[in-house]
Amino acid sequence: MSPDLTIRNQVNQSLRQHRTPLSSEDWCNECHRVTQSAPTTLRFIYRTLEKYSGIEFSRVRPQDHLVEDLQFPMVCWFDWSTSFCDEVIQHFDIDISDCFDETRCDTLADLIMFLDACLASQSSPAN
Repeated sequence: MSPDLTIRNQVNQSLRQHRTPLSSEDWCNECHRVTQSAPTTLRFIYRTLEKYSGIEFSRVRPQDHLVEDLQFPMVCWFDWSTSFCDEVIQHFDIDISDCFDETRCDTLADLIMFLDACLASQSSPAN
């Protein structure tokens, strides 16, 4: 399955009509205000999800629903979650593939907080 470019264009067009783009710094600040996530997590999410989806992430907000609003299953390659897990391994050197279920992340904020929690648990000293 390949991305549905028509739906991708529709999502981007809707975002352009209703949202002002944010700089990557302002986007990270907005997401941090909602999720309290680390800047490294936010920068990674911004860059990686924009690459997979083709959506203008400068117009995406933390409360956006991955399926209903952003149409992620339709605008991404079918295996975006696998690619996402691979990117996490390459970038952060942790494997989230056993615990990542994209269907349990309703909003972008949910996905951000999930990844941030995984990263925080990996960096915590063992008890």
